[in-house]
Amino acid sequence: MIPAKKQLNTITEHWGVLELLFKRFKMADFSLKDVQNAIKQKQPTWSNERIYKETNRLLNQDILIPLAKSSQLEINRAIADFATFLLQEEHLGLAQEISVLVDDLARLGNRLDNAGEIEDFDDLRRYSRIMDDRVRKIMKLYTHNENAILNIVEQAKSNNAVQSLQKRYKAVIEAFDEYIEPMLEMIDIRGEFHACFTLIEEQISKQILHIERSGKAYNYKRMLEQLRTRILEMHLVGRESLRKSADMLMPLREELRRNNLITRQAAKVLGLVRKNGVDNMLSAVQPHFVSDAQRYSLGQQRHIVAYMASLVEFEHEEYQLPDQQDVPAFVTPNIPDYNDVKTSFAKRFNKKRKKPQPLLQFLDESYPDLDADEMLFLYQKLVSDSDIKIIQSDEKARVKIAGQHFSLYPFNSEPQPDSKAGK
Repeated sequence: MIPAKKQLNTITEHWGVLELLFKRFKMADFSLKDVQNAIKQKQPTWSNERIYKETNRLLNQDILIPLAKSSQLEINRAIADFATFLLQEEHLGLAQEISVLVDDLARLGNRLDNAGEIEDFDDLRRYSRIMDDRVRKIMKLYTHNENAILNIVEQAKSNNAVQSLQKRYKAVIEAFDEYIEPMLEMIDIRGEFHACFTLIEEQISKQILHIERSGKAYNYKRMLEQLRTRILEMHLVGRESLRKSADMLMPLREELRRNNLITRQAAKVLGLVRKNGVDNMLSAVQPHFVSDAQRYSLGQQRHIVAYMASLVEFEHEEYQLPDQQDVPAFVTPNIPDYNDVKTSFAKRFNKKRKKPQPLLQFLDESYPDLDADEMLFLYQKLVSDSDIKIIQSDEKARVKIAGQHFSLYPFNSEPQPDSKAGK
């Protein structure tokens, strides 16, 4: 026989490990590797040899017990019950447990009523005591389940909980679906609990009135009055306990419902993006402060960085942006004014000049100091301008702009009207 003091010393020394195993596996079995990992987590400086010796120490002192015909282990049931008491670890019961006790209470109430009618006072006393025991047990279950729900809520909100976030939120949903909702239906004013308690109260009040009128077994009157008061108190305590439990679980349940809705919508959008492509999906939902000119024009890297930075602080509803026509057009400092470029182009390619010339050649000769992206910006503006007559080549050409090589179908100039030159 292992001395109790020796076991207590081992439990004290490895209490952190036992607590971790108890909370993580919830009275279920676990492997030898799980025990060694728990010891390593609590004592990171220990060597593998010492961890192995301490694991054998827990096994040799029957603190951890191997399962029959299995390599799995479990905590000694007596030690597990002791840990449950110390940690106040309470598991949520089912609504059916309370429902069965209430049905038994209704059955005992009928027997108590029959015993009072035939004036069998021994059975009256016996059924009254059994009913009192059932009432105490129901009230204890209410308190137990309320504490269990409090533990579930604290675990769900904890940042360093042992269980995963998925298991914690699953416990929240199960607590609401398997306990709160059925109990709320039962204690409703039209529910079976209310009808049962009303009937029991009438039966007990009838027996109290019969004792007062007959004068027989008058010492049982006080016992019945206490039973009736305790039943009414149990009904009120149950309603208050369920209200508190629902108030604790409802915010987490709503948060989980919103998260699930967001996850489903995100998965739906990603599926459509994979099917139709990003451009086809997101073109219709681009931010409203992006103009058509910005959306389709070429820009530098700093333009994209500024655009992404503005997305972070964008508030569509609270901040009203001015109309597009009221906002002055953005002009990059290094790029010449487009109207000047357009006027120069019209003067150079007037009706007298019959020979076409590539637009990029004109820009390269007129503005040799521009960077490649700035040159392409002006090129895109000229190509998009409906007032300028140009023609696109059918043959692909490779051109060099500001030290950068590009392959494209170039646009060539045509003779421009004199009116354009006048402008």
